[in-house]
Amino acid sequence: MSPSQLEIKVRALQRLVKEESYYQQELKEQTELVEKLKKDKDFDPYDLKKQQEVQKDTENLLPTLYRKIREFKENLEQFLATYQGNESLETAKSAIDSANELLKGHDN
Repeated sequence: MSPSQLEIKVRALQRLVKEESYYQQELKEQTELVEKLKKDKDFDPYDLKKQQEVQKDTENLLPTLYRKIREFKENLEQFLATYQGNESLETAKSAIDSANELLKGHDN
């Protein structure tokens, strides 16, 4: 049996929320690496520059990801407002709550 529209929307939002935590971890690790390279007196300036670029790329990606999470969350909320099916809505509500919690402080 193929997933329902509700399942698809919930899983997409859950995936984006999970993705954000991966990017935050990557950003933390990259920041630590850049700081370590800056303290190393034998570092190669090219390596530092490249690692700073990777760090910046991750930083630049986050606002787009937050917009996408907000968009998917709103789409799911609209879907639930008119939903007439008999599936449990607990997972959907939990996904919306997780997204709301994540988006606090990221109102871009």
